[in-house]
Amino acid sequence: MNTALSHRRRGTNLTIDPVLVSEGKAAGLNLSKIAEDAIRLALRSKQQEQWLTENAEAIASYNRRIEEQGAFSEGLRQF
Repeated sequence: MNTALSHRRRGTNLTIDPVLVSEGKAAGLNLSKIAEDAIRLALRSKQQEQWLTENAEAIASYNRRIEEQGAFSEGLRQF
């Protein structure tokens, strides 16, 4: 079982276009699952952005070093 889905659920209110709700229900969609998936995806994206921002200096420094000195395996590659 997916660990994220095994957690207890909490009821909440969301403001959603009523036409989307009606059409989604009519289509048999699980609107709660879709909302959870969308929120999870948005959180993952936000966390990736935050990680890149927090590590931008280290990434730039690493890239400069590779540019100046090359990769450790530069002389070993055969492609």
